[in-house]
Amino acid sequence: MVATSTISVLQQLNVETLHTLGTVLSTIDQTLYTKVNLKGKASVGQHVRHTLEFYTCLFDGHDVVNYDSRKRDILLESSAQHALVTIGLIAERVKDAKKDYALDLIAELPSGTNEAISVKSSLARELLYVLEHAIHHMALIRILIKDEAPTFELEDSFGVAYSTMAYRSHEANG
Repeated sequence: MVATSTISVLQQLNVETLHTLGTVLSTIDQTLYTKVNLKGKASVGQHVRHTLEFYTCLFDGHDVVNYDSRKRDILLESSAQHALVTIGLIAERVKDAKKDYALDLIAELPSGTNEAISVKSSLARELLYVLEHAIHHMALIRILIKDEAPTFELEDSFGVAYSTMAYRSHEANG
């Protein structure tokens, strides 16, 4: 298990990332949110839904998490407003996590037996995973937005991994 301070850092980074996503969603128009990009074959809303459902799986699963068996909430991908409400609820759940605990991660991967695999994990490890997963999808959201609305304002850090930002900062400062 990890120190309480590690959980605090992961909480803070997840909440900041969710807030950043929410800020963009609060300024995006509904058409841009739901338009399926022909190159990526997905919409901003579909990426948002996918991202938020992983957080929901983490917290609804308690000590067993299965990201593959998530419920697909079509309202999340069709309504930026619903996604904003959900972001707020998820952020509160992230803040409420007080300590690390063990959990089992279930993955439904193709295999000769068709049985799901189980891997030991922890809340801290999965908070790190959903954080990186969210940032990855935000990078895709960035591309979708800029492809459809090139003048739409996004922070330079939107969809950029923390390690990439640190690297860029180091390179810029020599």
